[in-house]
Amino acid sequence: MYSRLKEDILSASLKSDERLYETTVAESFGGSRTPVREALLRLLEEGLLVRQGRAYVVSRISVSEMIDIYRVRQNLECLSASIAAETITDAQLSELRAMIEAMRTAAGRRDGSAFNLLDSEFHLAIAKSTGNEVLMGILTKLHERVLLVRNSVERFLSRLENANQEHEAIYNAIRRRQSTIAVAEMNSHIQSTIESLKASGIDLVEINER
Repeated sequence: MYSRLKEDILSASLKSDERLYETTVAESFGGSRTPVREALLRLLEEGLLVRQGRAYVVSRISVSEMIDIYRVRQNLECLSASIAAETITDAQLSELRAMIEAMRTAAGRRDGSAFNLLDSEFHLAIAKSTGNEVLMGILTKLHERVLLVRNSVERFLSRLENANQEHEAIYNAIRRRQSTIAVAEMNSHIQSTIESLKASGIDLVEINER
């Protein structure tokens, strides 16, 4: 129940500001209200839902908050890339290579939702390769917040191919064990998205009302 609801939120099947009630969710999933309540409370604690009376509402994130999240990510992702260049295994490099190819396919189909999920998986795979569980945990939470907006902002479709070229540059630096270059490429990659967000000037409220 929890996993299915979380996947629906992060994939944008459930949109920001959409209202959920224990009774209707239980009916939809064909279960009792107890596991539904437990799942909704977990998502509430994680910040993916907010409470409004009897309803649980999918969280809304503004572009300004998104920029703040990316600024925090920028430092942590650079640290991740630096460590990964020293610790990553051949098997983990193969996983990154496969993700890049899958993202290239998604970009060709203009499938922003699939690309966004793979994008987060790519960054989290780099974090996982560091062996630093604290870093991995923090970045996982940040990427969940990022996905709340990514799948609702059409602007991201225009960056798919460029973003994947940047992923390729990060991958190559890590593969070559070039820590300094990996950090530079990661920093540039995150900064490009921050600048794109600033230039958009679009708030999620406006996007959902189109």
